[in-house]
Amino acid sequence: MSSQQNLRMQQAVQAQTAGNHAFAESVYRELIAENVILPELYNNLALICAGTARQKEARSLWNKALAINPRFPDARMHLASADEQAGNTTEAVDAFQQLVSEYPQMFVARYLLANLLKADGKLAEAIGHYEQIMREQPRYTQAHFSYSGLHKYRDRNDPHIDSMLALYQKKNLTADNRIHLAFALAKAYEDTGDYPEAFRYLQEGNALRYKTFHYTIEGDEALFNNITEVFSSEALSRVQIKAECSNRPIFIVGMPRSGTSLVEKILSSHSEVYGAGELDYFYSLAVEHFLRNPGHRHFKPLDSCSNDTFEMLGKTYLEKINLLNSQTSRITDKLPFNFMMIGLIKIALPNAKIIHCVRDPRDTGLSIYKQNFSTGNYRFAYDLKTIAQFHNLYRALMQHWHDVLPGVIYDIEYERLTRNPESEIRKLLSACDLEWQDRCLDFDKTEGVVKTASFYQVRQPMYTSSVRSWERYRAFLGPLLDELEAE
Repeated sequence: MSSQQNLRMQQAVQAQTAGNHAFAESVYRELIAENVILPELYNNLALICAGTARQKEARSLWNKALAINPRFPDARMHLASADEQAGNTTEAVDAFQQLVSEYPQMFVARYLLANLLKADGKLAEAIGHYEQIMREQPRYTQAHFSYSGLHKYRDRNDPHIDSMLALYQKKNLTADNRIHLAFALAKAYEDTGDYPEAFRYLQEGNALRYKTFHYTIEGDEALFNNITEVFSSEALSRVQIKAECSNRPIFIVGMPRSGTSLVEKILSSHSEVYGAGELDYFYSLAVEHFLRNPGHRHFKPLDSCSNDTFEMLGKTYLEKINLLNSQTSRITDKLPFNFMMIGLIKIALPNAKIIHCVRDPRDTGLSIYKQNFSTGNYRFAYDLKTIAQFHNLYRALMQHWHDVLPGVIYDIEYERLTRNPESEIRKLLSACDLEWQDRCLDFDKTEGVVKTASFYQVRQPMYTSSVRSWERYRAFLGPLLDELEAE
């Protein structure tokens, strides 16, 4: 590579780091066209493709990087992550384990391996990897955050609390570092029963996260009003298409932290059900084909959409989920925000089941506030008032769906489920046209990957300790409670 090409490569890397992906991609492609052969070049371009929903091209580029250097660790790590995202858990675990055995100091790969082991229920192995990272890279705060979710803090003398406090007091922490530690310390102090101190760190972590989004409720309010207007009874009745008749999908919807993971774990314990987790397939297809234009968060009038588009939606969705599993007759999709898509679900997949998880909004709101979500899809989640405002919008929209699609949605209440599990599980299975199986009562013993924040809870037998948990923090929840009561 010439000195001039080397300079352009450096400029592209700087642009990519700064978020100017379009410029970086154009330079990378120019260098490839000039026959520059560097694994880093293909790896960097693959990262841009993966970040813009071009997974197939990204995988091809990582393989080209490995063709240049078969041991190139970054490409191997990202291919393992791609396997994990595609549901190939065994292949991903094997790849990560081989990578960290060859490169013990590659703590990012070790962290990703630990997360995958955690999701797969291998908690002791995951803890071991987190502990190793914390020993060798103590400032890698993601490990502290993830470890805190698995560790039970018995009292204030737990040495991990002291180590996190020492880190938290350092002046040169990034905002992300401070957010990880704040949420981890909140979990630690809650375990010890020190709720005022737990809430202090929750406030600090949430305030930092909230700043990154500059969120206001008006955008979501306009979207929800638009959905109610577009998906009226009259508009829905006018859509006549040749819909997919498959009853394979079971959509589990509701607010985040309302019990969707628990309900999926129960259903996926049934021999005829595969739990696919939070799939963005339907939501992404709907956004791509039914919003007015990219970036404009309003739905087109239904009569402006062709029958072919509705039919494509159902067909493409089924094709995607059928690739995940071909053995069971039913597949669950528990993306909570599909509650916004219920009208489209009923048009494109009229025989799909829709299970709506309902939970006390005070418990739901607090549980949301306690989560440092791994994606940017929960912009409302870091302020007590906006959590309540979003919940009020959600509640009104769900009432709209019940009004315009009577009998289509099955509500399951978290509190009733935890108090009377067998009775409620029997009704749930009946609503899904599934025969009773005793194994659904033993859902905590069922194997399977759980990637959501409920990874630990759904591996425990049914418990009621999360009911009315908001009362421990009552003194601090004024903005949440006031907004909920104002509705």
